[in-house]
Amino acid sequence: MTRKIIKSIVIFSLIISSIFVFSGCGKKDNKNNGKEEVSRDVYEAPLRNYMEGIKTKNIDLVLSAYPEFMRKMTQTDLDSIYARYEAMYGSNIIMEYTLGEATRVEDDKDLGVLATQIKEYYPEAGDITVSDAYIITVELSISGEGAEEGTEDGEAEQKTSKKTDKQDFYVYRTGDNWYIF
Repeated sequence: MTRKIIKSIVIFSLIISSIFVFSGCGKKDNKNNGKEEVSRDVYEAPLRNYMEGIKTKNIDLVLSAYPEFMRKMTQTDLDSIYARYEAMYGSNIIMEYTLGEATRVEDDKDLGVLATQIKEYYPEAGDITVSDAYIITVELSISGEGAEEGTEDGEAEQKTSKKTDKQDFYVYRTGDNWYIF
């Protein structure tokens, strides 16, 4: 009788194990290559800080998007950027941006390449490790009120000048912090 019970338990265990294995219940989800899920708000934060900082001429907000070793921009640099915008688009500069699709950098080799590129541009980065990264497309529109010359009555007429462009940005994680590159 005990043999029948043990035999039944073994057969039952084999059936349960087979169901478990063939149904994929024990399978690890490789969708994120074993990486933890990260909230979009978390990895977008440095890019939003950068864009808002440029938009509002807030150098502290711009610099917060970078690690300490990359913080080289000054308020004078930011003012120079705006002076160029005014030369190209006229006065009353308006910047609008939209963060588009985010693509996770899945391959650890690609993360290593990104770390190498950061070290090449910024040797003071030392032995930086990039543990996660996304590529985010940003659509940026810059407009201003520029003067149009040569109107029929000889008067200068205000015309809105606008340019829209798309650019990819890397946001990457080193330690517990996210930055742009």
